[in-house]
Amino acid sequence: MSSSAAAACASLASKLRGRVITPDNTRYESERDFPWSQTCWLPASCFVRPRTPDEVATVLKVIKDAGCQFVIRCGGHNCNVDISSVDGSGVVIDLRDLNSISIDKPSRIAHIGAGSNWGQVYAFLEVYGLTAIGGRQKDVGVGGFLLGGGLPAFSNLHGLGADSIVNFEVVLADSTIVNANEKENLDLYRALKGGGSNFGIVTRFDIQIYEIKAQYTVNMYDPADYANILRAAVEAQEAMETDPKYGMFVTFYPTMSVVGLFYADWVSETPKAFQPFFNLKSLVNSVVPTTNGTIKSLVDSLGPATHLRRQVYTACSKISYDLYLDVHKHWLEMLKKYPGAGNLFYAIQPVSTAVSQKGDARGNTLGIESISQSWWAFAAEWSDEVNDQAGYQGVKELCSGMQNIAQNKGQLLDMIFMNDASTSQNVLSSYGADNVRRLQDAATKYDSEGVFQKLQKDGFLLRKI
Repeated sequence: MSSSAAAACASLASKLRGRVITPDNTRYESERDFPWSQTCWLPASCFVRPRTPDEVATVLKVIKDAGCQFVIRCGGHNCNVDISSVDGSGVVIDLRDLNSISIDKPSRIAHIGAGSNWGQVYAFLEVYGLTAIGGRQKDVGVGGFLLGGGLPAFSNLHGLGADSIVNFEVVLADSTIVNANEKENLDLYRALKGGGSNFGIVTRFDIQIYEIKAQYTVNMYDPADYANILRAAVEAQEAMETDPKYGMFVTFYPTMSVVGLFYADWVSETPKAFQPFFNLKSLVNSVVPTTNGTIKSLVDSLGPATHLRRQVYTACSKISYDLYLDVHKHWLEMLKKYPGAGNLFYAIQPVSTAVSQKGDARGNTLGIESISQSWWAFAAEWSDEVNDQAGYQGVKELCSGMQNIAQNKGQLLDMIFMNDASTSQNVLSSYGADNVRRLQDAATKYDSEGVFQKLQKDGFLLRKI
């Protein structure tokens, strides 16, 4: 334990009694082992659980005065080490007690504490017949999802999660509490829409909410039929350009392919673009049969994630059947090369031009090209620490190989999606020079001493540019 972290923990314990968890506390182990990935089960000097924005401001002042490292945790779903977890050199600011949710029904605005998860949000809103543009797993935290952009089930309908935010409540580095929206602190408002944790600690998100029907099916296929599965995926992606109600993911695991087929309406016949998937002879079964439901029931059907050791990478490309085939063959080679990587898999996540257009109109900072595209998610899941090197190297090489293939074909796009990225990837630079300059200007203005660059342990930080 570092001396600065020890001093911060002692000071916090005196100021926020009962909300600081140190190694001698019976709750310490459950706090340490909360994150989604076991690689993030690190022994922080202490975990602090503020309940109000004022308490967050107090925590930040103590940490700043002590000069110790810190990380911010909401849902703990990011599997990069040192983003929401830290060893004895620092303090974890755990926001899960900032979990209040309320709505203003006439304006259809929901006020959501940054420590909430999407399961809590969907359950609350369902009572009112409404929903949010949020995560596809219920245990994903609201804060990290929205600050990274946030890819929902129906991105073509209302854009990314960040595009529905109308206001941020933020604790700045000097412990002042401000709002950021179109009328107040507009530069901060735009920077936070995809800019991550570079500017302050967001304690509340005010977001637009909607009525959305969801018809969904999750099918399992024999992965040996990858050529036909990928052809059906390309055809469905092309249809998304003319019908924003389509949503989909296509995932290849070593032993199966899983395809999520989503449509934002209750229709009596299978949507035309999805019919090829149902005609494939490689269809094993429907893990989730076609259901008319809601975003909540859709997310519930996908189930919670299990605790394993994990690492992720991401890349972005144009839609290309030939590219998909070559990337799949590369993945098959990686399975042979890195058997210790365990469940080494990839997912294709379609994004239409509508997502770029909505992002531009609502001022997110991701710089998404106005072109139909795929956001690739690469991941490795393994259970034993002895395979850490294979897991990390396998998924890294899977991603870099895909990028090389796409680059050689003229199909690679600059965009790197923060929510699916490794911290070794240059996410913020991928947003484009103009957006980077705006992010840097906002950080200088709202954190003139560079607290969030100097003291945060790691993350998608401007100091890396």
